[in-house]
Amino acid sequence: MKSRKWQKSGERGFFVLKWLNFEGNDWMKSRNFRKTALFVLAVFISGCGRRTEPPLTRQADLVVCTDLELPVYEPVVKEFEERTGLTVEVQAGTLEEIRTWFAQEQTERNGDGKPGPDQPAEWDLAFGVNTELLDEYKELWFPCESSEAKMLDSRYVSPDHVWTGFSVLPLVIMYNTNVVTYRELPVGWESLLEPRWQGRVAFADPEQSDVSALALAAAMLGSQSGEAYIEKLAENLNYEVLKSVEQVNEGILDGRYSVGVTTEAAAQTLRSGGADVDYIYPEEGTAMVLGGTAVRAGSSHKEEALAFLDFTVSRDAQKIMAVSRNRRSVRTDTAAEKGMDPMEKLPLPEAGRAELSEAKQQADMLWQQADGREGGA
Repeated sequence: MKSRKWQKSGERGFFVLKWLNFEGNDWMKSRNFRKTALFVLAVFISGCGRRTEPPLTRQADLVVCTDLELPVYEPVVKEFEERTGLTVEVQAGTLEEIRTWFAQEQTERNGDGKPGPDQPAEWDLAFGVNTELLDEYKELWFPCESSEAKMLDSRYVSPDHVWTGFSVLPLVIMYNTNVVTYRELPVGWESLLEPRWQGRVAFADPEQSDVSALALAAAMLGSQSGEAYIEKLAENLNYEVLKSVEQVNEGILDGRYSVGVTTEAAAQTLRSGGADVDYIYPEEGTAMVLGGTAVRAGSSHKEEALAFLDFTVSRDAQKIMAVSRNRRSVRTDTAAEKGMDPMEKLPLPEAGRAELSEAKQQADMLWQQADGREGGA
């Protein structure tokens, strides 16, 4: 986990070294005294070189964990700090690091009460984290309803109020307009299986990317190939995947790949910025990554945490995300940015969240089997 705020450590041993040079009585200048003092100094420094327990105090009013990237969370956090006067420390990590953190928190609740080695001593809420993961660790959260609840789309709020949606990321197929001709334009998930795209499809590892994992589930449910889609796609990828969606975007942008699966927000940002890319929504039905915010049940700063949650879904914060990051709002009164289709026009799947989640697990199993066959070949 990377913290946005760093704590400066003192100059260890400074006063002990000054003590060793102290021009006092003869005993303090003796060899035996200096040997003893040096031993004490060595023990002191070695003990200070690592921390075996978390700090007893914290410097910020709120500690937030997120897997959002800095350009996404920073504008919201800064605006909140300026408006409220509260300070926020952000613990940012990958989705898997966040998952480990939650698992450690669950163990802490059920075990000895001590934080795990990767946890801060105290934290208050999860921000922008995939709501599937928030549901997986539902017992960690404090049920609460945002003061903005009446203006939120009910699809993006947990039925039991353990999390509140922050932003919506539909999946798209992006392509390089300098490489893909009009006649070659992809139309859906099945397009990625065509022989002409073999080795030319950019796809992030579904074991590392929720975008890819969800794309496999949507394709499996919506395409005519069904479960066979997973193996067919793996073959057309030559069993080669990228580490992240960011690498997918870069690979398409520089022409190493012709097409690929990414988020609408990323594709729209590139297109509106003048990049030689465009994108389509899979005709069989796309899917959406929903990030949400949840207040930690064990937080001792719930009032401040609730204020932060309310701000993340305020009209102003949602507008920041729409304008600067092309992210879909969870509010009913905030329209998509210019150049983006209204949500009601997107080809959304008929499957609900539960069915998609189940399909995602099945797709993951099938992907591992396909990967295993290639590994054994």
